[in-house]
Amino acid sequence: MPVPPGSEGAARLLPALAAAIDGTGPAVAPVPTVSATVTNDYVMSILRGLHLDDGLALEFDEVAAVISTSGSTGDPKGVLLSAGNLTALTEQVNGPGASPRWILALPVTSMGGINVLVRAIGADREPIVVDSIGGAGPFTPQAFAHAVALASQSSADLCTAVVPPQLVRLLSDEEGIEALTACRQVLVGGGPLRPSVRSMAHDLRISIVSTYGATETAGGCIFDDHPLDGVRVSVDPDAGTLVIGGPTVALGYRGEPSLTSEAFGSSGFRTNDVGRVNDDGTVIVIGRADDVVVVNGVNVALGAVEQILGDHPDLESAAVVAVSTDHEPRLHAFVVVRDDAPAALEAAQESVLAALGRPARPVMHAVDRLPRLPHGKVDRRQLTQWARREEEGR
Repeated sequence: MPVPPGSEGAARLLPALAAAIDGTGPAVAPVPTVSATVTNDYVMSILRGLHLDDGLALEFDEVAAVISTSGSTGDPKGVLLSAGNLTALTEQVNGPGASPRWILALPVTSMGGINVLVRAIGADREPIVVDSIGGAGPFTPQAFAHAVALASQSSADLCTAVVPPQLVRLLSDEEGIEALTACRQVLVGGGPLRPSVRSMAHDLRISIVSTYGATETAGGCIFDDHPLDGVRVSVDPDAGTLVIGGPTVALGYRGEPSLTSEAFGSSGFRTNDVGRVNDDGTVIVIGRADDVVVVNGVNVALGAVEQILGDHPDLESAAVVAVSTDHEPRLHAFVVVRDDAPAALEAAQESVLAALGRPARPVMHAVDRLPRLPHGKVDRRQLTQWARREEEGR
């Protein structure tokens, strides 16, 4: 199903998704249309990942949706999800017996946006759409506040889901803060949440919930480090990566039997995230297994460097990639600097040096904004290309 940006796309997908879930309609595979923020190359990569032109029958009769992974670090893959996968946590998230009004701020071609639609279907209340979704326009606190105001006219029980950059944008504006405080629940997923941002939200009495999951687990299934009821989390003893089991785990990948057998097993979905499960059952995500590089014989976690840069008061946002050189990997940090901080690059670089040592010290680059994919995640492949060009110019 081609899904245009904005409220039109949500209105088109919602009844089709509801029919796929209750079995009265076929499975759906939402694909964004080309727009000002969605390139033709990106759309084509999703179509290839979904294998829509291969003439393949669906691998399982119970498939209700085929949702593309983000493609932020690799080629997108089509994830096969049943109605049971999609709806397993709906009552827990909505609240037992509750029928919240959801504010849709995420593109409905992403797992986060799909989940808002699923929860709205479960609550039997259409979501209120932020008109900018899917790249229809820039996400602004004013657009979000307008959607919240509309939702408030028909319900006092409001919920929403955002990605960390959206939360940061909302927290920088009085209208955004007021709109967030009107929500009973603000789910934040799709990437790590900086401690300083979490602390600020809590100080403002905003009910944020940090979520962790993947398209392969039908989205977030671990809330504030705690697995939701029915979700099982273990650690692969060989790789040290998290394995997630339970009713939300997808059936596999569309048209990729070998990848399916590698990623899915009797214990659940094998993530690529290093983590641990504490004695009290809390889950700590340390970072992606492929985000650790060896520099001068020292293991450096890119996520740790990003966290230090992201919490620097003179920087608005940061992302770090590693590229190979003739000798060893070199870290490149791309950062958005606050207007009144001309010396921020050197200061931020020194903060990494002080915390993690010289091997973690990145080459710094100031950019106007970080490149992002339509669902809001940082486009790390684009950043890696920029870093490689920088290396070639050295």
